[in-house]
Amino acid sequence: MRTSGARGETMGSAERELLSTGLRYALGLRLVVVAMASLVSLLLEPAPRPAFAAVVVVALNGWNAWYAYRRVRGGGSLLTVADVTVMCAVCLTQVWTATPETASGMSWVLVTAEITLVAYPWQIGAKTLAAATVLIMGAYLAGGALATPENWAATVPVQLWMVMEAALSFALYRFVRRGARNADRLVARNEQLRLQAAVASARRDDEREYLAALHDTASATLLMVGAGVATKPERWLSDQAARDLEVIRGREDVPAGQVDLLDMLREVSDRTPLTVRWQAQRAVTVPAVVAIALSRGTREALTNVVRHAAVDTAEVRVRSNGDTVTVEIVDEGCGFDAASVPGNRFGVARSLVERMSRIGGTAEITSEPGHGTTVRLESPMAVRQSGGGDADIIANRFLRGLRWALVAMNLVILYGLDLPKLLSSTDAYTTVVPQYLALGLGTAVSLWAGFATWRGFERIPGRWPLVVLVFAVSVLATQTALPERRLGIAHWSEGDIAWSLALLLLDERAAVFIGVVVAQYTLTFVHVTIGGTSAVTVAGAVNATVVVLAYQMAVGMIATVLRGIAVSAARIARDEEELRTSEAVADQLHDDRKERYALVADTTAPLLAGLASGELDPGDVAVRRRCSLDAAKMRRLFAEGASDPLLHELRGYIELAERNGVSVRFAERGTRPTVPPDARRALTEPAVAMLATAVRVARVTVVGTGESVTVSVVSDSPPEAVPSTEFAGITTSTVLSGSQLWVEVTWMRGERLSPAAPGDS
Repeated sequence: MRTSGARGETMGSAERELLSTGLRYALGLRLVVVAMASLVSLLLEPAPRPAFAAVVVVALNGWNAWYAYRRVRGGGSLLTVADVTVMCAVCLTQVWTATPETASGMSWVLVTAEITLVAYPWQIGAKTLAAATVLIMGAYLAGGALATPENWAATVPVQLWMVMEAALSFALYRFVRRGARNADRLVARNEQLRLQAAVASARRDDEREYLAALHDTASATLLMVGAGVATKPERWLSDQAARDLEVIRGREDVPAGQVDLLDMLREVSDRTPLTVRWQAQRAVTVPAVVAIALSRGTREALTNVVRHAAVDTAEVRVRSNGDTVTVEIVDEGCGFDAASVPGNRFGVARSLVERMSRIGGTAEITSEPGHGTTVRLESPMAVRQSGGGDADIIANRFLRGLRWALVAMNLVILYGLDLPKLLSSTDAYTTVVPQYLALGLGTAVSLWAGFATWRGFERIPGRWPLVVLVFAVSVLATQTALPERRLGIAHWSEGDIAWSLALLLLDERAAVFIGVVVAQYTLTFVHVTIGGTSAVTVAGAVNATVVVLAYQMAVGMIATVLRGIAVSAARIARDEEELRTSEAVADQLHDDRKERYALVADTTAPLLAGLASGELDPGDVAVRRRCSLDAAKMRRLFAEGASDPLLHELRGYIELAERNGVSVRFAERGTRPTVPPDARRALTEPAVAMLATAVRVARVTVVGTGESVTVSVVSDSPPEAVPSTEFAGITTSTVLSGSQLWVEVTWMRGERLSPAAPGDS
């Protein structure tokens, strides 16, 4: 089977599945139709040489079975040559295998030749198909001339129909394959959009998760050291610093699949100095992504107990109820006014609420001063999955391609085959008006179906009234054909009117499609039987019906098979997309994490490494000051997602200073322009250092003029605490008056000023 796409394009999943399934379906159709036609003819109409005919029939069906097996396994051009040779040989045996009556009409040999050519487009290319059609048609013509020398020309119209069938089948194949290719292109475009969205979403989520993890780990550890909560080089602090270091390096172990939530929660609790009581089942198995969110939320809650609750015990309650799992962290500490906590506080907004919302869960904090705190984390047991419409896209494109093919086929059959029959057989009807009415109705159905397809209708409007009308016209056309000419060439509507039914019911279930088409044939045969005569023998009628009906059933079954192919192709495309997306996301996140680590590698990493190894004493004042300063600098990372990053960042520094016992006054006035992140970091760098090193008092003022921003800090910090600031557009003024240090930093929008040296006024 051919596997290369048109013009060197790579095949998508829909086209690959179509070609694979279409090949098997075409081979199966050929097997069934040839077996049915040859065996029925062998039983109903003894051939001139019955024994020889039986051998040919058995050998042919055996060859068909072997050919199908080899073709599915990838047989090449030699197999095609051999098959065409076999078909030509069968066509030449008509003198011994077909009666004179059927040799010049609808014999099982003709059925074999026609269905072979109908099935070929799914197996061979256009040029090979053309050559095979000429060879098989020539062999059939020669075989018919040998069987009936006096009437050999009667088979010429049949040969033309054979060529037309091959052409129509190839057109159907091309239309459907084009639909598959269009579906693949649409799916690919949608995949690219989804890939970009997935990478962007993953980057946002990873950034938020990293900041939340940084807040819960490194920042929390350094704050505890800086605030004097941890003053001795204890084992838990060393272990926690080592784990924090792995987190900021992006090396934290992340499990996959289903995991035991309790194991992860106990691992988190073991990293704190708290005594934790448990109320939990023996095991709670959840998806890893759920367990990670709950364990990290629990880590933040337990860290807050250590930092703020003034108790050394806590209780963790875990329960699962149907589709939901709940974790509660309860302490009996000093509590706080939960309603007074701003919604944009990082620990609440991102470490808890936002983290849980990303997996479809919730976070609630209940607390009152003097009555302890309860943090309740709840999550669904299953992670939400986004549904895709690729199967619908592929199925609709398949249907559009098949419907366009059927519109073209119906018009070609009506005007390339049926109209010449009608014009040459006017003496076969009591009146020709119903015949032209049937021709006009078939034309109208085709045009209406084409219009509906062009306008994008999934189903043809008014199709069931049209089905009833087709049945009525079919009965009328049969009634006006002379009894002795029915089922012959003149009775063109006998099978061809069913193409209009096939077009109308293409998207129906297979049972409905087959039932309606068979009902039309049955109605015609009953009508002919009542008339008492016909133009062909029983075997001829069977063969004629088999080849046309099988073709129509094939179209209906193709529509059904295509729906299954669409689902299969969409599943394959989704699997391939998930692999490509995961690789793209992994590559992008790796780069992002390297950039993030670079921001903390020079200061935070050495501090954590020193605390982990024991080289740094958490009770040393200098170490505490370094930890407090570094924790304060992390606030600029946490401020990135705030509506006003500058004020959010400064308020975070003020909060840390106040936790260290510094009294801070803050004022803000004027209209400030938006400050770029790099400029904002340079603008707040002195404020970070001064608030982290202040002893008793500090005052922070932010003034905006529309084009500039000034951050002014007055504190009792040592002068050496103020770092130099070198950034385009930044000016710095420093004044020392007694024990008070005043630093004023100004950023001017649009200017490129040389940085001022510390001490300039």
